[in-house]
Amino acid sequence: MRLLGVMCAAVAAVVFVSSASAETPIVVAAADPTAEAPLVAGPQASDAALPPASPTLPADAGAAASIAPPEPTLFAVIDLGSQTMTVSDKNGEIASWKISSARGGYRTPTGTYTPHYTSRMHYSKQYHFSPMPYSVFFNEGVAVHGTGDLRNLGRPASHGCVRSHPKNAKVFYDLVQKHGMQLTRVTVRGKPPYSPVVAEGRRRRVVQAQPAFQPFGMFGYSQPYQPKAKKFKKKQYGGGYGNTW
Repeated sequence: MRLLGVMCAAVAAVVFVSSASAETPIVVAAADPTAEAPLVAGPQASDAALPPASPTLPADAGAAASIAPPEPTLFAVIDLGSQTMTVSDKNGEIASWKISSARGGYRTPTGTYTPHYTSRMHYSKQYHFSPMPYSVFFNEGVAVHGTGDLRNLGRPASHGCVRSHPKNAKVFYDLVQKHGMQLTRVTVRGKPPYSPVVAEGRRRRVVQAQPAFQPFGMFGYSQPYQPKAKKFKKKQYGGGYGNTW
């Protein structure tokens, strides 16, 4: 009986060790770093299906690109020294002609400008509604425009604008309409030749001063002749000043 009990105990120990050994590989496999990772339940997106990563740009790169001015395609160079205007594009010179810039007492501004307003027929509100055909304004009230004063082309004669022959002004006007004002650059440079200052309005009559006594008068020394000022009476129509025209 004792021998039978010992044998039963040995068999039970073997069975226990076998069952413990069967569970051990599962624990070791989970802790093994070379083992494959367990699959996660549910669908997953592959790398090919993911959208491409956008490149990382500096913080100010987008702002600088948005405010960068467009490259000009039409150029007008006004030389005050030679009183000429040359128009060109990216392919080269298109035309060149004589102009009239500001005369003495006035100024045509120098610098590089972008036109801001155009008008096929503009009338000056500052100078007696003078016609300004094919006007291209590039600096406030200063414009390139046509003129009827053809005899003064090639020398300073304007109040500040750049005058040109109406046919030439139309050529430049049409080119600006084709390229667009934002793609046009007007450059004014040089120093205009001297021109005398011309007074505006009616010229005053200058009376030369006479000596106090004229030694060779008819009766010896005599007082200079003093013309009397004429008095003008205002005409009345309709019986009173209230009905004058």
